[in-house]
Amino acid sequence: MKVAVVHTLIEEAGGGERLAISVYRALRELGHEADLYTMRLSASAWQLLAPGEPPPRVLDIGFPLEGISRNRLTRLRRILALRAFMRDGLPRLREEGYELIFETQANVPFPSDAVYIHYPALLDYMGGGGLRRAYNLAVRLAARPVLREASRRPPRLVLTNSSWTAEKVKQAYGVEARVLYPPVEVEAIGEAARKVEKEPLVLTVSRFSPEKRLDVIPAIARAAREMGVRAEFYIVGSTASYSGPVIEAIMGEARRLGVDDMVHLKFNVPRGELLGLYARAKIYLHPPFAEHFGIAIAEGMAAGAVPVVYRDGGGWTDMASRVDRGLGYATPEEAARAISGLLGDEERWSKLSAASAEVARRFSYSSFKESLAKYVNELK
Repeated sequence: MKVAVVHTLIEEAGGGERLAISVYRALRELGHEADLYTMRLSASAWQLLAPGEPPPRVLDIGFPLEGISRNRLTRLRRILALRAFMRDGLPRLREEGYELIFETQANVPFPSDAVYIHYPALLDYMGGGGLRRAYNLAVRLAARPVLREASRRPPRLVLTNSSWTAEKVKQAYGVEARVLYPPVEVEAIGEAARKVEKEPLVLTVSRFSPEKRLDVIPAIARAAREMGVRAEFYIVGSTASYSGPVIEAIMGEARRLGVDDMVHLKFNVPRGELLGLYARAKIYLHPPFAEHFGIAIAEGMAAGAVPVVYRDGGGWTDMASRVDRGLGYATPEEAARAISGLLGDEERWSKLSAASAEVARRFSYSSFKESLAKYVNELK
């Protein structure tokens, strides 16, 4: 089958972009004639995403706000780009004979054959004041023409990243979404971890971004220390222009609570170093933020780190809760108790470490490709 995978804006090397590339690769491996399209391509992002590989085909279609830099008005820019693609790009790809058009970025139902919704664009998980409410209204108004057209010609397949997000899709759009987990390098991570001895290391991997609530980690470390835990807490992740105040808040909390000797921050580490930390960690601690999926949680589990996860989001419903329902938390004290119970009971930790790695296997690339093949075959 001739398939066009469309990710309207490839401007950063994020999880959505990696998902689009995985869909494209898997379709080609499954024997389909697949092409990857975008409307804007950052060469530096592509080098991070797929070094040495041919870039996607670029549809030169203009859209409002295209000159605004990435990471600003993101949801609105994506909706406006999608409207331009719906007007000019979709008919062009149909004329070129594509039997299946698969859209992977805009996060709204779209009148193509298949769409992947990472999180509904009409739901704002960050909250905020009057300016934020005005921005959300602008997003809703911009999405109306797309949603109106999708109600006339609904996508034949709507996919998402977890059962938790599927409920959010239904809440936002009244649409039933099916789950296609993003692929995780579980085999390579697990193989690397088997060569390294585990340590009392509690690892958190996240962007240093305000909504992630990383400044709660020192409170968890303080509560764990008061329970007799002797462990090192590492917070590792990428930084951006907005990261400075977040880092200051974490370090300030660590100093205030007297745990700056056990809370360590590492920025923009190479992939090899990150895999080494996964391999060493006994616990993967996710901050109190409801992840839509949570690739870092899955990667930690693949390395045999037992997840301690905020009791909300896809990282809880589709990952940690399937290992043991005692691994969820709502307060720093609950998280500390879970960590204390694991590090103080080697037999229980060992059992749950093996269970974590087993659950993580369902997120392998081979499982992803098998599920994608099943869904695409239904569209033939």
